[in-house]
Amino acid sequence: MSAGKYLVYATIIVTYVLIVWGAYLTAGNWGGACGNPSANAVSSDWPYCNGGLSIPSPFHTASYGSFVEYMHRFLSVVTTVVLVATLIVVGRMKPRPVAVFRVLLLSFLMLLVQIGLGNVVVNSSLNPIVTAIHLANATALFAVMIVAGVLMYQSEKRTASG
Repeated sequence: MSAGKYLVYATIIVTYVLIVWGAYLTAGNWGGACGNPSANAVSSDWPYCNGGLSIPSPFHTASYGSFVEYMHRFLSVVTTVVLVATLIVVGRMKPRPVAVFRVLLLSFLMLLVQIGLGNVVVNSSLNPIVTAIHLANATALFAVMIVAGVLMYQSEKRTASG
């Protein structure tokens, strides 16, 4: 089994964890806990959380919401790094699984949109319509990554039997 296959599966898992954590963030209404919304295109506090880069304490009631939002931001970075690594590894495979690579490239573009939507969610003061669009895109992103996983499985199976 190739490193590319493991990375595709890892990308699916970290994306799932990110979406579930985002749902927890939304359910707790902690989406704005790391700073005030900004009228600018970029959040005034990102990548900071309430002015700092340190992880807020999950053990204090006053900072728990900030911790949840900060971890969502952290998981977004992890997901992006894993997806970029997956794109590089799959892109260098011989023979290259072209369909998998194209679907992963689409996933990467959707992830960039997702990150931008997350910024809009925070800066719109958690507008429910924007939040729903953010979730819809996350769901579509996850589905596209599942397609990449299935295609990778089929590609590896063909390579192993051929």
